[in-house]
Amino acid sequence: MIPKPAIILFLLMGYSCLIAQSNSDWSYKVKWQARPSIGLNFPLKKLFNNSITDNLINYHDGTNYYLQVITISYFFHKHWGVEFSYQGSSSNKANGKNRGNRFAEMLLNEYGANYFITPSSGASYGNSNIFEGNVGSGLIGIIYRKEFNRFFIHPKLAFGITSFYTDWGETILKEKNSNNLLKINYSTGELPNDHFTTATSFVVGYKITEKIFWNIEVSASYFKTDFMYKRKIIDQSTGIISISDFIQYKKDIFMLGIGTGLNVVIK
Repeated sequence: MIPKPAIILFLLMGYSCLIAQSNSDWSYKVKWQARPSIGLNFPLKKLFNNSITDNLINYHDGTNYYLQVITISYFFHKHWGVEFSYQGSSSNKANGKNRGNRFAEMLLNEYGANYFITPSSGASYGNSNIFEGNVGSGLIGIIYRKEFNRFFIHPKLAFGITSFYTDWGETILKEKNSNNLLKINYSTGELPNDHFTTATSFVVGYKITEKIFWNIEVSASYFKTDFMYKRKIIDQSTGIISISDFIQYKKDIFMLGIGTGLNVVIK
């Protein structure tokens, strides 16, 4: 199913094509512009390691779509400018309800033979919206501008933060044929996880009108994760706490993206 923002974007492009003029020179006249877009991200390195805590991370290792909801550019020179952008990427497989169910299923498989389980998790509540998605990325960078009347090329280098949630999870275990109670908790100690990100992109486009441009963007980004889940076991009868496991997520994440959108001239 095509996301509704994509349908609106393509309708706007089609309308703009109908009113385009073919012989105007609009090179290097823009100072401020906004650039909403939509596209796909392709992770080249997996974050997950087939642990139960994979289901507590509001992230998806596969292809996901993104909505670049805020992108503002300012050109202080004929060829040079700065740009701030915020992108939210989403995947149905990272949906909170689904993650919470998978977490509960893995607990049942591991402990169900000997215990009655009562699971709960922050993943069950979800913590994303249509704009932020599951993974949010805010970047600021420098743009080089080259224009050929109707056509333009904008390579960019940017730095910023990529953020997603690392939810908690826990379960109460009641031993069968016994009154023994255990509580098992999984947590990183922090909910949002922020990761320094470097990104480069190459935007090419066509000026449909003096105020509306169409573009295609190819991008590559990198960030490094370094967080860890602790698995704590609490004996509910004695109050004794033991840490039985450390689940490490220390990965170099590379992402390729391709998208399309509109450049809307502000000034």
